[in-house]
Order: sequence, then C-alpha cells, then structure tokens
Amino acid sequence: MRYLLHVIPEKCNGCMECVYACSIAKYGVPDPLKALIRVERTASGWDIIVCRHCNPAPCIDTCEFSALSIDEATGAVVLNHKLCTTCKACMSACPFEGVWEGWGGAVLKCDLCEGDPACVKACREGALILSKAPGKGETLRKPPVSELLRIKGLR
Repeated sequence: MRYLLHVIPEKCNGCMECVYACSIAKYGVPDPLKALIRVERTASGWDIIVCRHCNPAPCIDTCEFSALSIDEATGAVVLNHKLCTTCKACMSACPFEGVWEGWGGAVLKCDLCEGDPACVKACREGALILSKAPGKGETLRKPPVSELLRIKGLR
C-alpha cells in the first residue's frame, strides 16, 4: 500500500508531540534533535518540516550514490545511510527542506515508519494526515482540507 503524507500547518499548535513521537519511535528517546520531523515557529504560526515523499523526488534524482530510493511497499522516499556520503545534494534539491543535516552531520529525513508514522498518530490537532495513494489506473486527487479533517475524525 502506497501512502501520501499531508501537512496542514494551519492546524499545528506547536506542541511538538509529533517530534517527540518520531524520535522515540526511531531512537527510543524523546530528543527533538533525533526526530525526522521538525516543527518551527514562523511569523504566522507554526511550520511542519518533513519529507513529503515526492514522486518523482528531486532528492533521488540529485543523489549520485543511489542512497535514496522509493520503498515500493509504502511509496516513501527512504535513505540508505550505508550508501550516503553526506554530500548534501539531496538537501539542496528538496523544495520542502524535508532533508536536513542532523546530529553528528548525519543526513536526516522521514521514512514514513514503514507506512505507520508515529508523528501522524501523535498529532491530535490533525496537522499531519496519512492517506492511501491512488492505485494503478486511478487519478491522483489531493483531497480538500475538509475531507482530510473528516478522515482524521476531526469533523
């Protein structure tokens, strides 16, 4: 099953629950520096910075070392740290700043938690929503915010 991650920054209240849930799921500690998602204050509220798992993905096209690929099971753009040279070309290519340099110089990006993202489950405000991607022959239609809120059970 392939998935799409929808980010609705207008719904974010800056609670950081998604960030803590991510770092706990990935590294077993509630450490924002180890999370594969960021929440940052802006002049108008909060911004959620996370890989959007584009397809086609500019970060994959830029990586000369084949360290990035699409997981066929989930549709997630995944990073193979063993192949990554930390050249940071993927960081420059990402239009959402969803790939960044983390602790120890490591390249960090969301991998969708194998299709069950901890951040989405932790977000009580509905700022992060996971939906199924269309199958072969189906048309990609980005649902309106009202439909995403209904899916999440907020309306």
